[in-house]
Amino acid sequence: MQAKPLLVLACLLLSVTACGSAGPTGSSAPAGTAAAPSTPAGARPASTAEPVREGYDPARNAKADIAAALAQAKRDGRPVLLDFGADWCPDCVVLGRTFRSAEVRPVLARYHVVSVDVGRFDHNIRLARRYGVNLETSGIPALAVLSGSGKVRTVTNDGSFATARSLSPARVAAFLKRWR
Repeated sequence: MQAKPLLVLACLLLSVTACGSAGPTGSSAPAGTAAAPSTPAGARPASTAEPVREGYDPARNAKADIAAALAQAKRDGRPVLLDFGADWCPDCVVLGRTFRSAEVRPVLARYHVVSVDVGRFDHNIRLARRYGVNLETSGIPALAVLSGSGKVRTVTNDGSFATARSLSPARVAAFLKRWR
């Protein structure tokens, strides 16, 4: 009956490394991220006063969502937070919960947040690259902060959010405060 412990160990290892790796050629990376909502193309963008919605919607037009967030940012001066991830990723799900926590939600409200689905590292990859996100080194979730003009202020290519389940809300809030 030694096969069962090996199977459990294999499943655990797959679960732990799933988010941090961009596939067979990618590398695992440590750390945390933010997941936030986006607005359907053609629809009025959600107010940042609304709670952060759950998940990454593969049917959304991420390019249009980012354009809408940048237009709002130009008007009000708040930065845009791009959150690249996927619903199958446990760390992305944890980051989403952390974004909705009492400690992080007020800080996140100072951003326009767009969640961008990356599928199984086969969706919106060009869009990630456009904003300087290297999913092979960052894993997911990966974040990028943009100024109102669309200039990239920072990206988490060091994998600092790829193990979001190990990040405290205080650490996520500190990251967001630094870049607002």
